[in-house]
Amino acid sequence: MCGIAGFVLKQPNDQSRHLLIAMRDRIRHRGPDGNGTWTSTDGCCGLAHTRLAIVDLSDAAAQPMTNPGANLTLVFNGEIYNWKSLRRRLERYGHKFKTHSDSEVLLAGYAQWGPDVLDELRGMFAFAIWDEAEKLLFCARDRMGKKPFVFAEGPDGIVFASEIPAVLTGLWLAGADRDLDAGAFASMLLHNMRHMPDPATAYKAVRRLRAGHAMIVRNGRIERNWRYWDPMADCDVSGRDSARYLRNALEEAVELRRIADVPVGALLSGGVDSTAIVALAQAQAKEPVRTFALGMDEKDEDLVRARSMAKSLGTVHREFYFDPASQWEAFNRILQTYGEPIMLLPLVHTYELCRKIRNDGIKVVLSGNGADELFYGYTGMVRTNHLSQVVRRLELLSPLVRMLPQEKLPRSLKVLATERGQRKSRLYEGYGDEIWPDLIRSELSDGLKNYAEDEMARWGLCGPHENYIDESAFAGLMVENTHSITIASDLPAMMAGVEMRAPFLDQEIVVAALHTTWQEKLPQNGDLTQLKKVLKSAVSDLMPPEILYASKRGFGMGIQERDVLLGPWRSHADNVFERSEGLSEVFDSERVRGLWRDAKNGGGVRWDLIAKLFAIGVWKQSHSRGVD
Repeated sequence: MCGIAGFVLKQPNDQSRHLLIAMRDRIRHRGPDGNGTWTSTDGCCGLAHTRLAIVDLSDAAAQPMTNPGANLTLVFNGEIYNWKSLRRRLERYGHKFKTHSDSEVLLAGYAQWGPDVLDELRGMFAFAIWDEAEKLLFCARDRMGKKPFVFAEGPDGIVFASEIPAVLTGLWLAGADRDLDAGAFASMLLHNMRHMPDPATAYKAVRRLRAGHAMIVRNGRIERNWRYWDPMADCDVSGRDSARYLRNALEEAVELRRIADVPVGALLSGGVDSTAIVALAQAQAKEPVRTFALGMDEKDEDLVRARSMAKSLGTVHREFYFDPASQWEAFNRILQTYGEPIMLLPLVHTYELCRKIRNDGIKVVLSGNGADELFYGYTGMVRTNHLSQVVRRLELLSPLVRMLPQEKLPRSLKVLATERGQRKSRLYEGYGDEIWPDLIRSELSDGLKNYAEDEMARWGLCGPHENYIDESAFAGLMVENTHSITIASDLPAMMAGVEMRAPFLDQEIVVAALHTTWQEKLPQNGDLTQLKKVLKSAVSDLMPPEILYASKRGFGMGIQERDVLLGPWRSHADNVFERSEGLSEVFDSERVRGLWRDAKNGGGVRWDLIAKLFAIGVWKQSHSRGVD
């Protein structure tokens, strides 16, 4: 687990070496155990790496890593969990290995299969390989986007890195500017979005490589950018016991993620997902697993549950409490490290927790991220299913509905009037029409790009969409909820020099979940304790009923945005909203101030919208001060 950075220029530049080192240093927190740089003989390509040593701690496994023929050089962030089996296959092809690292296996795999190596990888990754013979850079991001890859293309070339601030440091090399993207800010406000959806960032010139995508860069320009992952690839589900299949896959996923040359701990919130992961890890381990939890205080329900399960499972457990002052500092640090606004308080909790975990001598932790999205654990999924059933029954009427004036249709009928795969996108089009006129500066509203709408359409077409609930859940998994799934698995942990591994996001479990019917996931009688029905069946022997069927609580649920903004962070919120310089570039300042005043006076406001505007304002103030 590491940080990567680099460039590919059309012409060599005298400043490239200096800026490459500066880019590397901006992501030092991602790899505090070592660093390195490499530049091609013609000076047009440079690669940098910061190392968090997890597998093969020797210097031989350091990066950038060049193969024996000296024609391929790699920088890689992540873990390839099936590297041992791949190594055995590659040895039969004649490849020799000097290390016991997944990085060397990845490099040999590219030498053997080229871009098709992506079909062989099981893991989380973002990497770049310079191919000297072909004079190209091959870049890729894992199927779920668990590891970040950010880049900027300009007239002089391409720069890339694990995080935005490192890209901004080298932006001059590409000849790109720092103009802000108003559409990205506006898209963050919509419905369940709490981040800027890929590929957008706060900057017009800076983009993210989408999850499950690869890219080829040649002569300082992007030659090809494509999706290599088919989410609905064939999966043999006929005649299987879904719960047993899932249990076997989960046991394997946990076992693979326990492979490390350093101790592996786990987050334990006391909910079904984290408890299942910890129980399986404890059953496989020779020593007690070290578990960690964070809550508001010792009476926090999350901590009470976690404490009980830790005692029952026999883990070595530690718990920590919310500290408003340190968490305000952490919130600012997260925004600066991420390089753009994002609003999710559990990111702050996770960062504070990971700092303490690292101080406790742990560099790798397991988490339960992704289970709710894959197996329908949110209470709102019941409402979505009701809409889905209505749409299914009335689908024959869709051609007639399309003939009606679309602007006057209620939201549910707009879904009915839209083709399968595009229905979630249509909803987000409507969210923009509802929210933007009241908040976005009028001169910016015309032609404002709705990135959320575009990405819902892109992923909606390639995922399950026969039933609207499946289309909605998959688009949510890949676009809407990445702040709480993949970003939450990477950003706060890597800031603290900790690697977080999420067994539920294993590609085998993801594919199995996509091929599992909604009837196996959701209760038919409206009993909310039966959410994630197939998952609960698969892990029912691992925890008592009071945990298995407890009401849904997310990580840090006891710490609410409303309470924090009206309580310990109120003066900070007053500063952001009443001054509002940080918001005026995109938003109508007076209307934003009015929202905050209504919120303080107990008015019926959307607190998620208030919180997102707050995060944008905090980030914009630091951005205006030149803090990236």
